Amino acid sequence: MKKILSILLSVLMIFSLIGCSSTDNNEEIEKPAENNESEAVSADEETWKAHYDESMKDITLNLYGVTDAIIPVLDAFTADTGIKVENLTMKNGEILQRIQNEKDSGVVVADIWFTGGADAFISAAENGLLESYVSEESKNIADGMKDADGYWYGTSLTVVNWVVNTEIIEELGLEIPSKWDDLLHPELNGLVSMSDPASSGTAYNTVSAILQTRGEEEGWNYLDKLIAQVPFFTARGSDPGKNVIAGEAAVGINAGTGDKSLEENNPQVKVIYPEDGTGWWPQPVAILSGCKNPEAAKVFIDWLLSTKGLEEVGKAQNALLVRDDVSAPEGILSLKEIELFPTDFKANASERDEILSKWNERVNK
Repeated sequence: MKKILSILLSVLMIFSLIGCSSTDNNEEIEKPAENNESEAVSADEETWKAHYDESMKDITLNLYGVTDAIIPVLDAFTADTGIKVENLTMKNGEILQRIQNEKDSGVVVADIWFTGGADAFISAAENGLLESYVSEESKNIADGMKDADGYWYGTSLTVVNWVVNTEIIEELGLEIPSKWDDLLHPELNGLVSMSDPASSGTAYNTVSAILQTRGEEEGWNYLDKLIAQVPFFTARGSDPGKNVIAGEAAVGINAGTGDKSLEENNPQVKVIYPEDGTGWWPQPVAILSGCKNPEAAKVFIDWLLSTKGLEEVGKAQNALLVRDDVSAPEGILSLKEIELFPTDFKANASERDEILSKWNERVNK
């Protein structure tokens, strides 16, 4: 009996030792992940704290933007830094005019401009309304998505896509279009919906991107054929998608953020990002020249462009981000999954009047 008890005791001790060893090994495997996460947070803080000190907790930054959707981002910034942010929402053109008026009067009210069209930011930089600041985080952002001299940085992206009514396409006996030339199919005549580039950023970025990628002559030849496919041009960039959902068009040239919600909520439509490339534009952020709190504004830029800041932007706007190493919200495509046209935003801005004049000649002939 004593011998049996001795054997059982030995077995229990062996299992006990194995159990301890297993637990220790798990801890050894998990610890590096915790350290990596901690190191990432520390790197983020190290960057935005380069211009930060505790006295900034008494500062309130004034921000102009085109949407209140960014308010959760501002709240997260305040939680991390103690710096408060007051947001005033206006249309893109109104912001540009307002900061010009403030600069002329010598009373600059806002410190930050966040969200809007890149062309307006370019115009502001050329007119001395923005302050250049080269953030440490700028090295993580591709050249085409920021100003080379640090006047503005992209954060999230708006991307031109097509909303396709699969029921109409099936009735026509066509395949789902995947390339821009597919929109010129004779069966789609009168069934392509597009907005007016004079009033819609989506349409203007589409037209300018096609001209930049195909060249002046070939680009206008393509656009002449595309114009012939469209029965009328809508006022807003969101109208073509609505026309397709309503069954009034087969394909709508639309603005998206890389999410699939439109097709998830409307089973008769499919969202397509053309495989031969598409137009896009960033949602920029910039510091205003002559602002009251330039050092705190630099902290805002550094924090916003960090992993933590862009994650907050992605969550708030449910959008594709300028950095592919930052986790986008669930259901959002990554930059690797969408072919973007190489785009010269300075040319977009400087050639706008000429392009729209030629466009109107063709539409109204």
